[in-house]
Amino acid sequence: MRVHNFVPLLCVGGTYALPTLPWLAQIPIQGLVRCWGIFTPLSEERTVYQVLKDDERYSRLVKAIDLSDRVIDLLDDPAASITFFAVPNTGIPHRHPLPGDDDNRQLDSASLAPKRGDERDIAHDLGHLILQVEELDDIPESRDKDHRKEALGRIIRGILAYHILPEKLDSAALVQNSTYATNLTLKDGSMDYQPLRLSVQSTIVPPRLRINTVVNVIGRDIEASNGVIHTINIPLLPPPSLFSEIFIAPEVFSYVTSAIQRVDLTGAVDRWWTPGKDGGHGSFIGAEITTFFAPTSGAFQRLPHKLRLFLFSPFGAKALKKLLEYHIVPQVVLHTDYVHDTTSYIAFIDDQQAGVPADPSDKPLYAYNLTLPTLLENYSLDVHVARYKAKIPLPGPARYFTRFMVNGRNVGPYDIPARNGALHVITNLLDPRGHHKDGKHHGHESGDVGQWEDWEEWLPQWAVQDD
Repeated sequence: MRVHNFVPLLCVGGTYALPTLPWLAQIPIQGLVRCWGIFTPLSEERTVYQVLKDDERYSRLVKAIDLSDRVIDLLDDPAASITFFAVPNTGIPHRHPLPGDDDNRQLDSASLAPKRGDERDIAHDLGHLILQVEELDDIPESRDKDHRKEALGRIIRGILAYHILPEKLDSAALVQNSTYATNLTLKDGSMDYQPLRLSVQSTIVPPRLRINTVVNVIGRDIEASNGVIHTINIPLLPPPSLFSEIFIAPEVFSYVTSAIQRVDLTGAVDRWWTPGKDGGHGSFIGAEITTFFAPTSGAFQRLPHKLRLFLFSPFGAKALKKLLEYHIVPQVVLHTDYVHDTTSYIAFIDDQQAGVPADPSDKPLYAYNLTLPTLLENYSLDVHVARYKAKIPLPGPARYFTRFMVNGRNVGPYDIPARNGALHVITNLLDPRGHHKDGKHHGHESGDVGQWEDWEEWLPQWAVQDD
């Protein structure tokens, strides 16, 4: 039972312990409990939708929700058990009038309403979608306005699905895993038709709960009869493709994005929309499901200078391509707490079977080893994951952390969700020696200090070999 459930009982118990006062007997105990209702989860009698509808802080979000009957039906379903990440009015941008705007003018419906089914001028982030919903108030009723409502409703339904988890998770339960499946499943084959995921980060100092690294949870555990609401400071954005995620952080990934394009491997990590011919229906093309261990720019800068020049020269293109292929795991989504494999090629063993020594004083909640096939044929990655419960005696919910290693190297940040897979960041380029299926270079340890110093003795020849 939660602490706040005890508060009314403690208060009532204190009432009986007070000296007899003439006025006290005239106040019914039930009235006292109602007065102290601020301590009780009164919202538990209302659904998620009703809680949001009754709270003026979420009025702009509710206006968007009301455009989709399917979203309302889910949030208002008394039989549901969900988690909803709700953005308040303060987390949604406001419209900035352009010079010469007349606040009293009515917008031209023809200028705002697309043709039926046309969504080209509609925003694809929740904040600006809500702005476009609010603009509908300035448009006179017409068929064009109805078409625009339909188009807005379709996009809003998808984005709000990414704000919903199909299970009820309060903040204490939310930090137990690193990622969770949302209600959003894409119809284009991305993620092998599995739900898109979001990640959860919890820090001790400062105490903070984040979603997808950049979205702060600013209000926790608002109870409802069919779930729980967590308030977030800004809307969640369904993640883009793996390549798009690293491309928008050039200060971290400039080397690897340049390298991927240089050797024509974009299609192995990207997924993009291509329009149809002659105005026909378009489609998404590229990698549907992939895990990418993305080396930072620092990983390339740690290489010997001469090796770096070689890799980015015309003479080193083959070596660069093979090294990048070794960092890509096709047809598999691997998060530290979730694996989806479309190939059945993954070798999975737990630590006891692997003979990994267990420290009784530091026993993980779970631990496993994986051997992952890479895009570089006949070469694999060795992954070790262990999840621990922190032992730091601090008030509040329990804290958890994960130890994630690939080929003996630490991984982090990790579990970054993408439209078409999972992204993990590494600060050292992975060495393929010792990871061939036939045991080639078996004596080489990929964790050796200065492992690339002897590159001239093996890399050029390896690059032209047909493995």
